[in-house]
Amino acid sequence: MTLLLLRHGESEGNRTRVVQGQLTHYGLTPLGREQAEAAGRRLAGLEIDALYSSHLRRARETADIVAVQTGHEVIELPDLQEYGFGEAQGLTWDEVRERFDVVGRAWGRGRIPGEEGSAAFRERVARQLGELAERHRDGTAVAVLHGGVLGAIVGRICGLGDGEYAQIYTANCGITEVGVAQDGRLALHSLNDTCHLRALGGPQTEPWLSEA
Repeated sequence: MTLLLLRHGESEGNRTRVVQGQLTHYGLTPLGREQAEAAGRRLAGLEIDALYSSHLRRARETADIVAVQTGHEVIELPDLQEYGFGEAQGLTWDEVRERFDVVGRAWGRGRIPGEEGSAAFRERVARQLGELAERHRDGTAVAVLHGGVLGAIVGRICGLGDGEYAQIYTANCGITEVGVAQDGRLALHSLNDTCHLRALGGPQTEPWLSEA
């Protein structure tokens, strides 16, 4: 079993420092589309059984670009969507810091009205991951998703609790590979592979990274 987890390309929200969460209206920037095309070329050389995507626009646009290269239809899975940041969604990172005093690793700790909550978020992500692993136990699938979802997956595989966070960064259109260890449990085979982005100047970093 191999699951190739592709973070979406750079979105307008990434570029303008907006907390996007589950908002649907942020599409890809021109750079984001180039990143998705590069990822698609990378994935086109692999034997892939299915292509899945979060339904949020930035992920779906990425998946549609990849689909042109791989020849697959995109299957939307709502449980792959990003963490719900409640009232922080649509605000800039600076506005969130001023209004809610939330920076760095204070995210996801229930300090923002209406946010999803770490336990509920990680449970839905883990459930969807398990379903995909079972469905493709004898093959390979690609899933286009979000940075927060990748963090939740890495945390679950590493055995972290709901109050703990994997100290990782996954770039736009970075690829993370999940497989199966000798004991039958899910394992990380690679994390944030961005080799295919070198011609574009490498991966871009985001504002929260310098504040974490």
